[in-house]
Amino acid sequence: MDDEAPKDHGGSVRPHDHGGDVPPVSPGRSTRNRPTDDELLDAACEVIAEVGAERATMTAIAERGGTTRVTLYAHFGSRDALVSRVITRELETFTSFMFRIYDESEDMPYGARARHAVQGLFDYARRHPAGLRVLMGHTQGGDSNRRLYAALEPRIAARLRANYAEQGAHIGAGADTLASLLLGMSLDVAHRALIVDGAGIDEACDIAITATLAVLRDVRVEQLRALDASLDQR
Repeated sequence: MDDEAPKDHGGSVRPHDHGGDVPPVSPGRSTRNRPTDDELLDAACEVIAEVGAERATMTAIAERGGTTRVTLYAHFGSRDALVSRVITRELETFTSFMFRIYDESEDMPYGARARHAVQGLFDYARRHPAGLRVLMGHTQGGDSNRRLYAALEPRIAARLRANYAEQGAHIGAGADTLASLLLGMSLDVAHRALIVDGAGIDEACDIAITATLAVLRDVRVEQLRALDASLDQR
């Protein structure tokens, strides 16, 4: 088994860390050379990226971080709290990076902005694969994946509305739908490259850019207005 359940002083077996998540009993130990929270989060991020949040155990994380389960519990309280800290940290890091990418491209032509945004996402995947694996998850549709969409979609939709407004078209919820489609395409391609089949990042990025530009070219204002009108009738 992955974790041998620690015993209490009465000899009874405590639950495993991925079940009851009860901190193990340990004698006192020196605090010298203990890893920092960031170092422990780095170790947890690597393990979660490899096996998924559901299968990441405190034992595996402790071994990766060169520490003990006792130290992990002392720093984070529980396995679920540690996983949550990792996801929150990686989400903040990724969204901050993407917002900088969006800001850099504000004065670019429309197509160049879209290309720059997609290239930025895949550049992040190239430099921080573990963090993006954590956010996308080994099974799509998880909580971290939803949080990723919730963080980026509004910014993308706002950029789309501004672009259509420059063309004299007012678009409402249709921009949200289009933003979801565009973001989803890039994330799905990145998911396959990083998690499913290990495709090259450069090649995956090229496909995502082509698909993004094709959608932006072929989706018509009339279609977005029709979508808005259908929502107004509900």
